[in-house]
Amino acid sequence: MENTSKDGFKVDEQNKIYIIGGRGVGKTTFLYQIHSGKFNDSLPPSEIGLAVFQYKNGNKEFTIKDLTDDENFSKTIVLKNELEDVILIFVLFALNDKESFEYAKNLIDFIKNNIINNKEMNIILIGNKQDIVENNPLELKVERKDVDQYIHNIENLRYFEVSCKTNYNISQITEIINTIEIEEEKEEDDGKIPEEERKKKVDEAKNKSCIFI
Repeated sequence: MENTSKDGFKVDEQNKIYIIGGRGVGKTTFLYQIHSGKFNDSLPPSEIGLAVFQYKNGNKEFTIKDLTDDENFSKTIVLKNELEDVILIFVLFALNDKESFEYAKNLIDFIKNNIINNKEMNIILIGNKQDIVENNPLELKVERKDVDQYIHNIENLRYFEVSCKTNYNISQITEIINTIEIEEEKEEDDGKIPEEERKKKVDEAKNKSCIFI
């Protein structure tokens, strides 16, 4: 179920998974890989805003959104509104782009400091384009020791290196999504008394009353 925020963005009320990060880090490709299990190198760059699809696994259904920004999105109310009450957030950076790693860290810091309802949310940091640095180590711009040092200081943060092109570690990502436990919606309390309790109260009232039916 979705409603529309005052900023005009549709916001799911539950079962949201987000993919966020700087431009050009492979968010849309990552989204497509999760959705179809295939690599597509002809996907156009995402426009600023949201790319959305429904992901189904058995009786579970998620709305997964690729949140593409203009490098200033993290400081806007839009990001704050969108990320309330999510189940899982993937924060992507490219292993061959140090600036994208710094931007990913800024996003995580923003989430931790500003998303009040999600202090203990599941955040997974993703180092994408593993195939590029594997084939050419000189392309590696984000040292693993720097990543290890960063995630060591952030509570509840996991890290994976992936390659959408070679499918490296993508199966682990889909397994994480497939094993998420979804809380069932609780029926709203409409103020009605349960039938057995109601009958008991009626019987008690009859016994105390001077009127017999």
